[in-house]
Amino acid sequence: MQTAAADAIRARIRDHGPIGFDVFMDLALYGPGGFYERPPVGADRDFVTSPHVHPVFGAFVARALEPLRAALAPDGDLRLTEVGAGDGTLARQIVETMPAIAYSAVEVSAGARAALHAIDEIEVAGELRPPVDVVLAHELLDNLPFRLVRDNAEVTVDVGAAGFVERSRPLDDELRELITARRTDDDLVVPTGALAFIDRIATVLERGYVLLIDYGGDASGPVHGYARHQPIEDVLASPGAVDVTAGVDFGWLSQHARARGLQAFPLVDQYDVLLALGFESWLRHERATQQEQLARGAGIDAVRTWSMRSRATMLVDPGGLGRMRWLLLATDGLPRPAWLAETADRRTD
Repeated sequence: MQTAAADAIRARIRDHGPIGFDVFMDLALYGPGGFYERPPVGADRDFVTSPHVHPVFGAFVARALEPLRAALAPDGDLRLTEVGAGDGTLARQIVETMPAIAYSAVEVSAGARAALHAIDEIEVAGELRPPVDVVLAHELLDNLPFRLVRDNAEVTVDVGAAGFVERSRPLDDELRELITARRTDDDLVVPTGALAFIDRIATVLERGYVLLIDYGGDASGPVHGYARHQPIEDVLASPGAVDVTAGVDFGWLSQHARARGLQAFPLVDQYDVLLALGFESWLRHERATQQEQLARGAGIDAVRTWSMRSRATMLVDPGGLGRMRWLLLATDGLPRPAWLAETADRRTD
């Protein structure tokens, strides 16, 4: 496919030779004509995220933030920065639910920043900067550029006869040092962008928390694309038209965060977190509301309540959004919030 992003990638290869997968990914997602040049989230676009499924998600995130506020700014505004804020859906939900919050939204995409500027209650920025009490990143880490290693060599991208192709080059010293403790027989995703993000947080965050929500686990997932709500196997075929992602290696990020002086609390599932935050109680309240609407003859309202309640259950579906992972980091000495302790207890019961 001929795209502006593909043209930019060809030009880079023409000038510099085969490029690392991280450079390809950066241009395909964030360069001219890149996938994130305009927000791709929505039922009529490429994918949906938890805040787009139901606005109660933002209310539960706000509920998770309250004990962090109690530890950091009990008498003042909580200074929250969301990095990778997209079209601002989550930002709107949080500021509508949580009082006394100074919200900053960071986006590299000019299209996303334009959407964010329409929200009066937030400040829009192009990079993470102090002062900040809490850094929030929802479905950001899996889209930060990464390098690939296969058979003890780095995977690069070149131009072939029929399009972009993979080639190999020897590991450089930086990459060899990074992967020393992460050897695998499979393709290794080296999350250089996410590691650099942790480095930036450690520099900016004087005292505070970091809440990272994404797909992943204790090791990285396979590289794949996504477009029009469908997985794409060949991520080289249509740069700019396809999301490029891989499940986040939270084990690696936790280890790196500890090396930078941060606490890394246990990794937990969204399913367990939302239950700990009161999802079942909220669901019962919505069911009671539906029954009350039926009793007074408000059938259309009852159907609407039922429909939204059904959509909300997607947030805790263990086979879908419920398997999202939440990782909480903190500077030294800050306490683990009660909801996280309850989540861990739920898993051990």
